[in-house]
Amino acid sequence: MAIEIRQNKQSNLGGLIIFILVLVIGGWLAWSFLKPIDLFQKPKIEDLLPSSVQELISAELNVSQIFNHPVFYTLTAHVVWPLEVPQLGRKNPFNPF
Repeated sequence: MAIEIRQNKQSNLGGLIIFILVLVIGGWLAWSFLKPIDLFQKPKIEDLLPSSVQELISAELNVSQIFNHPVFYTLTAHVVWPLEVPQLGRKNPFNPF
């Protein structure tokens, strides 16, 4: 009979932690050195839009003044709402024809 000696498996937790740490540091270095750079300065919104549009952006809307205006009362509805949905298919699809 042969006697076989088995060694207990040792966990490689320390090696796994070092490997993950090296991957994280390598990824961070790659991101910081290889990320794209801005070649041109991003324009400001004031440079792109004329002054009249900038006034509209900062304008305040007074809804009660709009609803109480006499022109608003002269408007008429030309659409029936809610829309009528036609019935599609049969009422009971399991009934035979």
